[in-house]
Amino acid sequence: MEQTILLFEDEGYRSLLPLTYTRSAADIRCGVFTLRERLTVMFGHAPQALTRSYLADVYGSGRWPLQVLASNLPIVLINSRLVDCTCLADILSAPLGTVILSDDNNTSRSGGTLVAARLSPSLASAVFAYLLEQNAQFAIEELTRFGTVIRHRPNMLNFPWDIIDYNADMIRSDLARHAGDDYIPARTHPDAGLWQMYAPDHIRVHRNARIEGPVALDARDGPILIGNARIEPFSLIQGPVAIHDGALISGARVRGGTTIGPVCRIGGEIENSVVQGYSNKHHDGFFGHSYLGEWVNVGAMTTTSDLKNTYGTIKVTLDGYGQVDSGRMKLGCFLADHVKLGIGVHLNGGSVVATASNIFGTHFAPKTIPAFTWGGERFREFRIDRMIEVARKVMGRRNVTLTPAQVAILQHVFTLTSSERSDPDDDIFG
Repeated sequence: MEQTILLFEDEGYRSLLPLTYTRSAADIRCGVFTLRERLTVMFGHAPQALTRSYLADVYGSGRWPLQVLASNLPIVLINSRLVDCTCLADILSAPLGTVILSDDNNTSRSGGTLVAARLSPSLASAVFAYLLEQNAQFAIEELTRFGTVIRHRPNMLNFPWDIIDYNADMIRSDLARHAGDDYIPARTHPDAGLWQMYAPDHIRVHRNARIEGPVALDARDGPILIGNARIEPFSLIQGPVAIHDGALISGARVRGGTTIGPVCRIGGEIENSVVQGYSNKHHDGFFGHSYLGEWVNVGAMTTTSDLKNTYGTIKVTLDGYGQVDSGRMKLGCFLADHVKLGIGVHLNGGSVVATASNIFGTHFAPKTIPAFTWGGERFREFRIDRMIEVARKVMGRRNVTLTPAQVAILQHVFTLTSSERSDPDDDIFG
């Protein structure tokens, strides 16, 4: 049945900051895929998207809502924070006006969460203005007046640590959707005789992957998917793990629950973590229960703690929320896009380093670092022109061009976060 699939952002993107300053929640990797990629696989084409205006040129649909409405096709709205798409089975062929709501653990959204809806263009037109402003609570009020409500409790990204919580299960789930003739059972790869494999029936590799023995691939605790990547000798891969095209694993220990995005460089040890893509943690050092965005660079011996000596739960300071108890005993760090960490930096559990910060010359970094921060023993603002110059160089080394639309996003985030760097109560700038 032909219909328009339309991603939308709601108020919940704010509790994912700073990770969502420079990308839509639908473009955060969790499992093998981002939500946008997952839906593309499910439907055979990329969904349309409504997002914040300053992100629209990069992450929006490229089509105005009026054009979507003019098609007269049914419109399926899907929340950009959705992780597990199982609940969509109840909406794709449902009568027009069907709405999926979720009771919300986040009390600031007491009306619950709009998960998905299947609408006529006329009913969709009544809520588009709200969704373009991320005011889904107003959209819920309108939809529930006319629609039929179904209740679900799907996995959604409410806070940054949810990415870590759901990653292992989503790797398992996504492998059922992951298709491609270029992926073969590990035991049939021509170099398989050089590998030590455990549970090889749960290991799939790209036929052109370079996996240089001796390596150990252990899928006893979960599947392993290796794309057109290079695994250097003396690496250990323990599933569930997904390694994307263009990645390099340099004699590293990649432990379960980890996703390595495209064109990443990984060394040392990493576990239960997500590396979004195009990022380097190429040297020794440990990262656990952590998220690294795109274009992140981590210096040699830089390490994060993911467990307190007291074995207590780890608190995280989030933009607009203050300090939040994650309820997790094991939690590492969250590094937003374009973050750079110099050699030997130590991060406490629950550390958050916001967009484009460049931290060096310090042994223990502050637990919360605002966007566009420069320095170590002393901190100051990272000038936007200088930051963009660095980003061009970094991206150019991977044959990627920093586009004018991406520059505009960085400039907007720089302005949006300026008050954080001039706050007299922020002791890192004091």
